[in-house]
Amino acid sequence: MTSRALERSVNLIPWQARHWIKHIPLVAGAQRLFFRTFLSGREFLHIINAGPAKGLVYPISLPFDKAIWTGTYETELAKAVANSVNHGDVCYDIGAYRGFFSGVFGLAGASHVVAFEPFPENCAQLQRLFANNPGLPLTFEQVAVGSENGIAAFNVMPDSSMGKLASSSFQPDQPTSGVLKVPLKTIDRVISEGSHPSPQVMKIDVEGAEVEVLLGAKKTLQTNRPILFIEAHSEALAKECTRLVEGLGYVVRFFERQAIKEQNLPFQVCHLVARPQ
Repeated sequence: MTSRALERSVNLIPWQARHWIKHIPLVAGAQRLFFRTFLSGREFLHIINAGPAKGLVYPISLPFDKAIWTGTYETELAKAVANSVNHGDVCYDIGAYRGFFSGVFGLAGASHVVAFEPFPENCAQLQRLFANNPGLPLTFEQVAVGSENGIAAFNVMPDSSMGKLASSSFQPDQPTSGVLKVPLKTIDRVISEGSHPSPQVMKIDVEGAEVEVLLGAKKTLQTNRPILFIEAHSEALAKECTRLVEGLGYVVRFFERQAIKEQNLPFQVCHLVARPQ
């Protein structure tokens, strides 16, 4: 097979089958062997051919982006995010990482998408993503988002493409591979400065600093009332986020309903969906 054929090989598998093929022992083993032999370590542009990100030209770096390459990255959440967007909405992707959800927002009909991401390596990826999707209304701010404005310490995690604000309460004992100084802004400041229009939808994934993001967006939540998708990184953070936004007149539900019902399982990272009453 040629290099390009290998990169496109995933498109030969029906999209729905990609979700459960990994659970078939012999097939899953063959798939992993194929992946390790031919694709591990490859970097290439790939047009996602199914799911909420269908049509997005994504700079794939394997193995980091395997789920994006297969079109199975957080599928149900991505569907919910896409379905929350009305044509012409402004959407904020806070903690954009490598820009997948920014692309989902743009493909869903948003008129303006802002990706907030402080980590330089991820910002380089965002620039590539945006350059290869010129038809989408994507832009980014190389800043961390929190409850204050200024300069903040940002811990780089052992996975060098990940990081979090030093003030984050998530996994406080996790070792770091470095500390960066990054600009820090509140969402309320971003809007008051006129840098970007007020959002109708916000996705927040900030590795334990989600309460800080909400505190720095209280005026926006009170006046503009955006829909919120919040990744909660602990049970305490989920409760605190819920308390905060319910106090601002939002109705909150857990996205992973079945997981929450399993009372005997320890709390895992989950997503909250908050909609104004």
